[in-house]
Amino acid sequence: MVKLVKIFVVTMIAFNVASCSSDGELCVFGTWVSEDSNYKRKYWRSTLWNKSKASKHDLEKCNQEAENIKVNLEKIFLDICSTGHISQENLAYAISIQHNYLEGYHFGKDSEEMKGTIDQIFTRFFINNDSKKASEAYKLKLACARYIPKDGIYYDYKVVGPDSLFYKSFNEYNFEQCMLKNNFELIVPTKKTTYCKGIMW
Repeated sequence: MVKLVKIFVVTMIAFNVASCSSDGELCVFGTWVSEDSNYKRKYWRSTLWNKSKASKHDLEKCNQEAENIKVNLEKIFLDICSTGHISQENLAYAISIQHNYLEGYHFGKDSEEMKGTIDQIFTRFFINNDSKKASEAYKLKLACARYIPKDGIYYDYKVVGPDSLFYKSFNEYNFEQCMLKNNFELIVPTKKTTYCKGIMW
């Protein structure tokens, strides 16, 4: 009986040593490997033959392009706030944003939000992120008062409008499109982690 116990103990020790996790933990029931995207270490790489990482200059160039498009969006917003219509001066910017962002990425070409005039489409876009059940006109009025004061008072309504956190995705989209246009691809490294299996695995 003592011999059998010794054999069992030695066998279990050998099994444990052969089943360690990546952290050095002994895994009685074996291990499994998880492969996850490591977004903290993502970077842009050239798609050309040299496959080099994007330089600081490349990143700054596309950051500036994205910022310029955001400035154009603010001009469109001010048009709607001040007159209710997009001016002829900013119409080309609006059409470009509509085709490149609203149709292909934000609303979708065949969505209900893309129906109506270009003024109506952009009005929906500017207040789209606000879940409060106030009327569209009221929400837009508060958002516009962050840019154009009413009775000399600027209202602090940060929920909608092109300076809200919602439009961070708009900047990111335009930055990414610029990088792709300039022959760069986004590389997201993967990280492998080994875990111990449990009894029920």
